[in-house]
Amino acid sequence: MEFYVQKTFHQIQFTVNSIIELFSYVDRKDLKFCPVEGKRNLGQLCAHLSLICSADLQILQEASLEEMNVYYSKHTAYTKEEWMIALKQGYEDLKNYYSSIDDLTEETSSYWGTTYSYFEWLLEILVHLQHHRAQLHQYLLLLKGNVKATLFE
Repeated sequence: MEFYVQKTFHQIQFTVNSIIELFSYVDRKDLKFCPVEGKRNLGQLCAHLSLICSADLQILQEASLEEMNVYYSKHTAYTKEEWMIALKQGYEDLKNYYSSIDDLTEETSSYWGTTYSYFEWLLEILVHLQHHRAQLHQYLLLLKGNVKATLFE
């Protein structure tokens, strides 16, 4: 794997590990907590986070909207254990897929029309994970107060 891809995967792995660390703070009784009306509740946010690597992999492989709807309906995780398993598996699947790519400059398009190179998609996945990790961290701070998690190396 190219140097920059390896370094990007290092950051994704760190982010995945910190998300798992944050998942440990989530209690079943808190899943409906939603500090911002119209946004995902805590349970929905954790379920979404758990599927980012795997769902975004489907998108960069040019899955259609219909295929993504089926994917989400079949793969949604509902418990802390399921979130952790899905997130770890999605990361491994993503890493394995990228190990087989010969040309990181090749472009693919999403069902909504965005076109990126494979390398840009990888950066987008990192940003997507970190965006929702920040949301999760904020939700937990509001809900529990003191949350200790390593968010940066």
